[in-house]
Amino acid sequence: MTASALIVEDHPLFRDALIHLVRATLIDVTPVAANSAEEGLRLAASLQQVKLVLLDPGLPGMNGAEAICAFCRALPDAGLVAISASEDRRDAVSALRAGAKVFVSKAVSTQTLGGLLLRVVEGKVDRPEWITPTGHAELGDESSTVLTPRQREILALLAQGHSNKEIGLRLSVAEITVKMHVSAIFRALNVANRTQAVLVARRLAIL
Repeated sequence: MTASALIVEDHPLFRDALIHLVRATLIDVTPVAANSAEEGLRLAASLQQVKLVLLDPGLPGMNGAEAICAFCRALPDAGLVAISASEDRRDAVSALRAGAKVFVSKAVSTQTLGGLLLRVVEGKVDRPEWITPTGHAELGDESSTVLTPRQREILALLAQGHSNKEIGLRLSVAEITVKMHVSAIFRALNVANRTQAVLVARRLAIL
């Protein structure tokens, strides 16, 4: 059975360049391309043995951490590489927290990107990486997420599917207090909803 690499990129020239790079670098891996995250997720449902997802997190429509989380759910065994024109630390941290194995600049050399894809497919990326045109960048303190004991407690209950009202009853606190904690959790994890919060928390071993 032939393995696949799913390329999600809306720029035709860069998308074609990624297709050629996958063909030249990864033996027995067939590139499959999509113009948007939505199209990519539809394709993902019909593909088997997807080893790699190359995603531009700046696409129109579903993008950023939301898109990364969606692909990580749909293809949990695939290594996801976020290939971005952004070199903003916040974008890198957001993508890596959401589940990307690597956040890499579109300005890196073909040789660098090819070697990176090979490492991802071979399972040789042990920890999240941020790669700029000049090499590896340090994520610093922003890569670690600190939640209070109460926030961790609420996050665990969120993961079990409890509503804010149910959490308040279990912890004997007002529902508005729970809402405030949930909002703080979302900010700390840089996510927009409960599903993303749970996915990121599991990735960071908070749960």
